[in-house]
Amino acid sequence: MNNTKTKPIEIYAGSSWKVELLKTILEDNNIKSFVKDKFIGTLTPHYSAGGVGAVKLCISSGDLERAKPFVKEFEKNKSY
Repeated sequence: MNNTKTKPIEIYAGSSWKVELLKTILEDNNIKSFVKDKFIGTLTPHYSAGGVGAVKLCISSGDLERAKPFVKEFEKNKSY
């Protein structure tokens, strides 16, 4: 039995469509995630640059090391 506890952690914050795009990338690589604050992010999109009103993407803390390269590449690619 594994006694390591995992907890949800925020891995990315931004606009709703960017969060959904990264969510798809992670899930295509077998990293489960969930979106937090989607409702407020759609009400205040002009504040969604990662601060107030940003939509957040969360993963299990146990998946953090596997997810980091995907998030880094996603943030590096500025074409979207």
